[in-house]
Amino acid sequence: MDLDLLRLDRDVARAARAWRAAVRDLHRAPAPADVDPESPGAAEAAARLRNPLEPFRRVSSRTTYLELTGQTPGLGAELGIASPRPPAPPDPTGLAAPLADWVHALTLERVVWADRVRLAAAWHAASIAIDLPEPARMSPREARLGLLADPTDAGRHRFAEALARGAGAVADAARILVERRHEAARRLAEGSLRAVEIPGDPPDAVLDAAEALLRRTESLLERAPTWHDALGRAVGRDAASGWPARLTPRWIEELFRATPLTEGLAIDLGPLPRPLGAASFARALARFGAALALASGGGSFALAHAPFDLRRARRAALFGGLVADPVFCARALGLGRGRALDQARATARGLLLSLRLDAARASLVFRAGHDGGEHVLLRSSRDRGDRFEEATARALGAPIPGALAGVLPALEPDAAVRLAGALLGARDRRDMIERFDEDWFRNPRAAEAIRDEDGAPPTSRRATAAALEEGLEEILRSLASL
Repeated sequence: MDLDLLRLDRDVARAARAWRAAVRDLHRAPAPADVDPESPGAAEAAARLRNPLEPFRRVSSRTTYLELTGQTPGLGAELGIASPRPPAPPDPTGLAAPLADWVHALTLERVVWADRVRLAAAWHAASIAIDLPEPARMSPREARLGLLADPTDAGRHRFAEALARGAGAVADAARILVERRHEAARRLAEGSLRAVEIPGDPPDAVLDAAEALLRRTESLLERAPTWHDALGRAVGRDAASGWPARLTPRWIEELFRATPLTEGLAIDLGPLPRPLGAASFARALARFGAALALASGGGSFALAHAPFDLRRARRAALFGGLVADPVFCARALGLGRGRALDQARATARGLLLSLRLDAARASLVFRAGHDGGEHVLLRSSRDRGDRFEEATARALGAPIPGALAGVLPALEPDAAVRLAGALLGARDRRDMIERFDEDWFRNPRAAEAIRDEDGAPPTSRRATAAALEEGLEEILRSLASL
């Protein structure tokens, strides 16, 4: 192997940071394709559209991926002469395999960047007509926020109808992105997506866990008359006690100030969600947990972090789940014991809906067809809509319209790692309680244990079926105790 793996590791780290920052900018405010180059801010707008991985082609190319995986063709291949591949050289650093996963992921993202820009632009285009009560035009992004933010049944219904009617450009762009991504993956390495994107051992263990979760929590589902009512419940607006009026990084910092959890670390939370209900605070705390895992890793970047990082997903679930912990509600939010238990119970109901939707997402992304294969957006229009409605109806109790497949919820390749992280995060919570008591989130020794674990290379980058089952059992126990 002629590659300098240590240098490649540094380049991968730089490329991954550049890509994450660019995606964050796209989500906030993509520039229109027809921006006037002479207008104020035109240079900044153009920079947001520029492919962040173009300067990093060395770590986002098929050639590098094939060399890392020992698949470089023999010398006679270009002449059509049978030539055996040279054996992969020894790798004392242990970097080749984790770097290959990163190069795989970055190569696909470089190839589909223009498709991501198209999708982001569709989300922000003022393409939906709606009466509020005066006629107005808004973007699908604004309609989605309105759907989640409106506290009334009539308001949610209005936004839901508008989104289903006017998000066609988003659905089309999402489908094109998936098609292009899967084609690029096929050209890069046939059958590689599942191995990289599903952190299960074997990969099907995560999808089997998704099915088990949907089946075993079905009796706990409080059915709503419509899908938008179900999403309204998932927001957790009825669990509003004790939360601050504004959701800021300072509030999160204060929660853990008495521990060394963030000592010496630069925690980048990015823009925090608008505080609509308990679920908004769960998202913010989940973002904190993910950022903590990302900032804590030492040594080699590729050994410490994966492109679909199970440890980041576990930490996100561990800290995001605090909002449904009655001890957290009592000690961090200042609620009385009875009120804290009531709030945790209400929040847990909302989080269960979100978890069931995550399980459906994983199946739709990786096991969408009746034959058990491929992404739902790769299927024919009618089959796509039917399968999407069937899966979301099972998850929420009411179907999301097929026109919103790829729109709400987003059907991204992180679906499996999010679900696996949620299951293992429940197991991590039980471990924290057993070792450091119920208020582990305030215990300096628990913070040190988390820092120590996150600072060392993970012992495994994949979840076994047994570990996922333990996590599901712990979720069921926690729900039964509330």
